[in-house]
Amino acid sequence: MRLRTRPRSLARMRAHASSVGTAPQRAAPACAGRPHRAARRAVRLLGNLVLILVITLFAGLAIGPHVLGYRTMTMLTGSMAPGINPGDVTVAVPEPVGQLAVGQVITYRIPIADHRVVSHRVVSVQLQADGGVRIRTKGDHNPGRDPWTAVITDRQVWRVVAVVPHLGSVIRPLQGPVLRTVFLYVGPAALALLVLAGIWRRDSSGERVADAGAPAGTLDETVTARLEDELGDPVGARDFLTRWSDLLQPRLDRVELALDKGQFSAARECALSMQVTGSMIGLTGFASAARTLESALLEEDLAVARTAFADLRRLAPASARAVRDHLAAEPA
Repeated sequence: MRLRTRPRSLARMRAHASSVGTAPQRAAPACAGRPHRAARRAVRLLGNLVLILVITLFAGLAIGPHVLGYRTMTMLTGSMAPGINPGDVTVAVPEPVGQLAVGQVITYRIPIADHRVVSHRVVSVQLQADGGVRIRTKGDHNPGRDPWTAVITDRQVWRVVAVVPHLGSVIRPLQGPVLRTVFLYVGPAALALLVLAGIWRRDSSGERVADAGAPAGTLDETVTARLEDELGDPVGARDFLTRWSDLLQPRLDRVELALDKGQFSAARECALSMQVTGSMIGLTGFASAARTLESALLEEDLAVARTAFADLRRLAPASARAVRDHLAAEPA
């Protein structure tokens, strides 16, 4: 986050210098107020930092897995202590099964009993003739290997790349029905408003704000350029746009499947993700259609939701094409 300070006008600076030179007896009250102003600035800065931290954690847990493709899981046992302790949150990313190696910690479903998901270390890897991979795993804290052999038939595995200590213990009390509703719906809405406010606000130089009424399939280059400027990384911005385009069809498919099964919560989560990310990259018309769908899902009105989804799917090809055209026009 960049903090901007506005310089004093020349007249105010001259007036201030004159008052200091001609009336020294007034200097003491002015100096006395400075600690209070400094304290207020420090409190505001601390509040901003806390807000950024909360938003970052929420985005990482609720939105990040759907946008960036990683997975998070709270460790419930001490089988991987002291590296991963109960209450820690693991972050896993997809990796080709051909790169699976001894020593990696992977997240997978065990092949016996309740088929629960575990995160254990790979201790042996054997390739099979049919292309599958047979593995044995072990918890770092357990005395012996796991009493099963798992066969990986998928093209990818989920490898643990990061551990966030104690985060699971913090969020577990927030998973009650009331707080869960607040964090699922109120939290994303607040996050979306903050993101849109940061992108659309008009600053002191009179820059044009994003046009929320832009037709679907039109990429607002002003918003896209501002996103690239805020990220400070052109390559990262291109990667973000590329991933958005690649994940658009899978997101639409997940919404359609959730609607067929009557799973409003799952469909609403995808719709909200498309709404927020569409606004972030400048597809304001597409984001507006996603917002209409999200509102229908919030009301659990299946008929209206299906109509809104049909409109969104109709707009998707032009929106994806606009992103691809922007990437093609920009230097790599």
